[in-house]
Amino acid sequence: MSYALSRFRLLALFLAVTPGATAHAEWDAGMIARQRGDFAAAYRELRPEADAGAADAQEIVGQMLAHGQGVGKDEKAAADMFRSAAANGSVPGMLAFGTAALRGIGMPRDEALGLHWLTRAATAGNPAAMLVLGNCHENAIGTPRNVLLAHQWFLKAAQGGSADGMLRLADLLLSPTLGANDDAAGMQWLTKAAEAGQTNAQSKLAAIFAAGGHGVPRDPAAAANWARKAAFKDHDSAGLLCRLYRDGMEGAAPDNALAFRWCTAAAESGLPDAIVTLSALYLDGKGTAGDPSAALYWALIGTDRASGPARQEAMRLRDAATVKLSDGEREAVRARARAWHALP
Repeated sequence: MSYALSRFRLLALFLAVTPGATAHAEWDAGMIARQRGDFAAAYRELRPEADAGAADAQEIVGQMLAHGQGVGKDEKAAADMFRSAAANGSVPGMLAFGTAALRGIGMPRDEALGLHWLTRAATAGNPAAMLVLGNCHENAIGTPRNVLLAHQWFLKAAQGGSADGMLRLADLLLSPTLGANDDAAGMQWLTKAAEAGQTNAQSKLAAIFAAGGHGVPRDPAAAANWARKAAFKDHDSAGLLCRLYRDGMEGAAPDNALAFRWCTAAAESGLPDAIVTLSALYLDGKGTAGDPSAALYWALIGTDRASGPARQEAMRLRDAATVKLSDGEREAVRARARAWHALP
């Protein structure tokens, strides 16, 4: 064995047994285990680091305790870990401890303490803390209502690239009652949030274009464009597409095939208007083959879930479909309708 090689191996052995190297190995092992979903192993590796005062480990162990990941759920122990992480300089720890204090999770509720740590986290640049802090100022949680401060924190989050911050800022600016109304700026931020992929922003933008307002004219084509982006995650957007295609856009004839597709998605999620429209499409054979059993099925659900004119229409469709079926067919449909439940 050469002298150089021997020195290299001795150095490697020294690094392997020094406390710093061991701690680093435990951190890496814990994070790898957590990433692959082995929370029990992650907790075993990270807990000693947390107990030794490592702020990042304290925040992560606190999250595991708060959610019962790899260890029994213990909100008090989680709050204690978050407190230590915050005191040791972890910005996520400041957010977690501030939230725990603000809401009284694992500790007595202390809104002033919560706002203190949330402000420190937000000042350090944490977008999630900015949103919580802005919400507190907007809704007078632990502090007098201050729309100006809410606007400032939402703006900081939005300017930092937070799509949720863009949406909260847009909501504030588009509200006619909060004293910060600015339709032009609100629509700009709402559009930016939608372009960033924020589903709720896409849905809200679609609804605004469908009806017109906030300084923009009614534009069904733009409404459909934004609704399509959100519809696979947002039931209301699917319902809007159901209505737009059913009625036709900009003087065009209804697109019954697309209406049927989106009405089905919206109806299965429980939207009353879509349920009633789907029943009518089945009864009239528009966008799908005529099917009085399916028409009765959705009409029965509609009579239970809809109200006002929509319920009256559901009752009309129920009666129209009923006469097309035998007694046995009607009873089978009623049994299926009683067992129906909305998809999440």
